[in-house]
Order: sequence, then structure tokens, then C-alpha cells
Amino acid sequence: MNAPDDRNRTLRGLHLTSGLLIAVFMTVHIGNHLAMFAGQAAHIAVMEALRPFYRNPIAETLLMLALAFQLSTGVAMIWRTRAEKRQGLARWQAISGVVLALFILNHVAAVWGGRLVMRLDTNYHFAAAGFHAGYEGFFVPYYFFGVAALFVHAACALAWRMRGRVVPLTVGALGIALAAGFVGVMASDPAFPPRYLESFP
Repeated sequence: MNAPDDRNRTLRGLHLTSGLLIAVFMTVHIGNHLAMFAGQAAHIAVMEALRPFYRNPIAETLLMLALAFQLSTGVAMIWRTRAEKRQGLARWQAISGVVLALFILNHVAAVWGGRLVMRLDTNYHFAAAGFHAGYEGFFVPYYFFGVAALFVHAACALAWRMRGRVVPLTVGALGIALAAGFVGVMASDPAFPPRYLESFP
């Protein structure tokens, strides 16, 4: 009788475990992006210092497996929970999860395509080139909602364990503020290497 609930509980536990591994990388990744507020040179310097730790075959393989598992278990949990049961916090967790999944799929595909197909260094210039190639209409909401969804999803996960505390709300608000900041920085007008702009049709 309780088998479905037990399966859902196990699935949520595994989802959280893979999420914690991804969170380690995201902390480093977002920390690197925060360096953008100090300028392109600072961002690239931090990135080059961190890459030996996360851009190696073992770390990248573990990260890709964790992302695949996270996405698949997230979809499974949404599928198993009927829409009428997703109210309040559960609804925001599902919505932010879907937005985040779409962002991750596109983002990971773009980065691997940039590295392996276009042979570009996927640094600040790669991330911001779309803003300066006439595709702001896509990249402004893409980055804003992607970053915001990450923090809202994390805030929802925290909220299940910290009822009545302000930490989850603070995490969500911080994510929305950072999303707006990232968009503003990348939409500024730096000098861009022509090759990055030429990668757009």
C-alpha cells in the first residue's frame, strides 16, 4: 500500500544526493561568474585557476552523469506526482525544476558544441557573445530565468527542511538578484574577439 510513497521517498533521496554533487560544482561555477563584476580579466583569471580541478576527465564524467541522473529523476518525480497535489511550494519546485532542466540541457549542449565543434574557449566571451550578436531577445530571458530557477529550486529544497525560517526565501531572492546582475554584466559593451561573434549566423 505504501510502496509508491516509499519509491518516491527513495527517488527524492537519490535526487538530493546527485544534487549535492552538482551543488559543489555550481558553487565554484557561480563563484567564477561573480568575478565578472570585477571585469573580464578577473573572470578569466579565476576560471583558469579553477579549471584544473573541474575540467578533467574524471570530474567532467562525474558531473555529466550527475546531471543526467538529476534531470531524469526530476522528470520522474514530476510525472509521479499528480498536478492537483502540486500546490504552493511543490508547485514552485516543479516549475523551477522544469525551467532549470531546459536551461541545463541547452547550456551543456552549447558548451560542448563550443568546445568540440567550434573549437572556442568557453569563457566569458562565449557566454556573453549572444548579447552582442543581435540575440538579446533570447539570451536575456535565457540567463535570467536559468539562474533564477537554480536558486528558486534550491530554496524550495531548503524550505522542505527549514519550515518557518527565512533562509529559503533569502536564497531565492539572492538568485533573482544575481540573475539580473549577470544579465546586466554580460549585456554591457566590452570589446569582443571577432571569432566569438562570427559563431552566430
